[in-house]
Amino acid sequence: MSHLTGTAALARCVSTILRRDGSEIQLDAIQSSAEGQAILAEIDEAILAIEGQVAFGRETDDPSWRTRAEIALKRKRRSRPLLQERIGALRRAERAAALGASQAQVSSKVDAKRHAFVQAAYELLGHEACTEVWARAQEKQPALFAGSSTDPTGDAA
Repeated sequence: MSHLTGTAALARCVSTILRRDGSEIQLDAIQSSAEGQAILAEIDEAILAIEGQVAFGRETDDPSWRTRAEIALKRKRRSRPLLQERIGALRRAERAAALGASQAQVSSKVDAKRHAFVQAAYELLGHEACTEVWARAQEKQPALFAGSSTDPTGDAA
């Protein structure tokens, strides 16, 4: 394994999270806020475990253990706010997608009601009266009718 230096090492540490099972995950690879929350909970558990080991002085023959534990603790703590930021961005995107879908559904329903109204008016008033109403509407709001058919029912002839 090659050693990263300076900015490259910092960028890797900042954008990569080491998981409990030893795997690494890039912040950008996290696809949902739920996945991010699960990783955040894992990080919080790891932080508490390391803090407990450092505070109560884990017995070991390895003199560099404490230094490695403190470095691990520092990295876990640094990754936390970045992960929270990613979770926030994912939540905003998820809410926007959900809102967009619900608005599209409402818009589709409103358009269907309008189409049903025009069909009923066409049946009651007849072709000539509806064509006159359509022409009047085009005169009053020409921008709305630019590039549309001249059929008041919206059906292709």
